[in-house]
Amino acid sequence: MTSVAISAERVAQVDAAVRKFVGGFLKPIDSTEEFLSSYHPEVEWYDHAFLIRRVGHKAVIGLQQGFTHCNQPFAVDIKAITPTATGAILEQVWIGRHSNDLIRPNGDVAVKATGKDFQCLVCMVFQIDESGKFTRIDEYYNKHWEDGVHEQEYLVMKGASMQTKV
Repeated sequence: MTSVAISAERVAQVDAAVRKFVGGFLKPIDSTEEFLSSYHPEVEWYDHAFLIRRVGHKAVIGLQQGFTHCNQPFAVDIKAITPTATGAILEQVWIGRHSNDLIRPNGDVAVKATGKDFQCLVCMVFQIDESGKFTRIDEYYNKHWEDGVHEQEYLVMKGASMQTKV
């Protein structure tokens, strides 16, 4: 395994970029220009739960608006921001309530609101260019995030967790 040296300046840059990213999804956008200043114009956002690739500023704005509308209240507990050679990895817990339907741009309901409170573990892998802009985001979480519970509420299994038929 090879090690990669990451300068203190780069660590600070990606840490600040990721924290700004998280803050941008906690409330409605005050300034579109300021919000988009963190994203490359052709940013690619891969949502691996819903198998969607969003491309460009318009797609990111649409996602942010839909997400903040549907999850109210909403907060994030940042577990770790780990710098990488090309950006960072964010481990986080989404905490909120699925209050409103998630609506597609054409007006169709993508996900019906459940009204449930949730805590959902989410991992994001970011590629961040030298100027501090996001060029690619890979997002991993449970497709049914509104069913998420705190880790302390997980089912505990000891020993063999699956049975095989012989």
